[in-house]
Amino acid sequence: MALTANRNVDHYLDQELRSLAVAASVHVYKGSFVGLNASGYARPLTAGDAFAGLAYEESDNSAGSNGAKSVRVYTLGDFAHALSGATAAHVGRPVFASSDDTLTFTSDGNTYVGVVSDVPGSGEIILRLDVGRRQVKTIVHAVEDLSAGSDIAARAMHAFGKEAWIVGARVVNQATTAAGIDDSNPCVVAVQKGGQTVASKTFNTGAPFPDANTASSLGTISNADADGGDVLTVSVTNGATANPGPFLVEVDYV
Repeated sequence: MALTANRNVDHYLDQELRSLAVAASVHVYKGSFVGLNASGYARPLTAGDAFAGLAYEESDNSAGSNGAKSVRVYTLGDFAHALSGATAAHVGRPVFASSDDTLTFTSDGNTYVGVVSDVPGSGEIILRLDVGRRQVKTIVHAVEDLSAGSDIAARAMHAFGKEAWIVGARVVNQATTAAGIDDSNPCVVAVQKGGQTVASKTFNTGAPFPDANTASSLGTISNADADGGDVLTVSVTNGATANPGPFLVEVDYV
């Protein structure tokens, strides 16, 4: 219903700190990476969680229920942290957390938390937080409904305008039921860059093609660093009876 009178709306001048309800039976330590569980409550980050921020303070809800305590987290800013193997060449590269105290350049299964803004020393970085994934862009390419056994060989799906780092890739089934995919007739979806494999997955009996309106990761990202002018391609190789139906290929990059 439209307003019929003036109203007051709270205005938060500080965008750096936010208070979050803490999950039941967890202890969040100051300086830890904080994730959100499936119900939206804050907890010490577990690989794969949505990223909520860096804990500004400690919050011990070990004996409490969901939301019994809250924790303030940084959602913006640059923070010093150890990252094994980091060098000056990694400035601008995306960073992931595998737990509440460990950073990595490995994307698969981990949580994207930001980018390297500086490397003051070997194995040490300045992490620029990216809680809202504002720096992540997604390429979407639609694959048509191929007949069983039909393939696509290295079809261009994107040209990078500048240097980028690929952080994830997946297929999304477009409301159909895949048919004829088994161990003898697999469906292989691969994303490549300059002839190098970025991500690839073989769908078969043990790794079924995703159900209608669901997604499936293409797995670990390799050759993630793309230069300006590099072209990303997708290929689909179907066994004689394999028919995945129309689907999307999505690639995330920073």
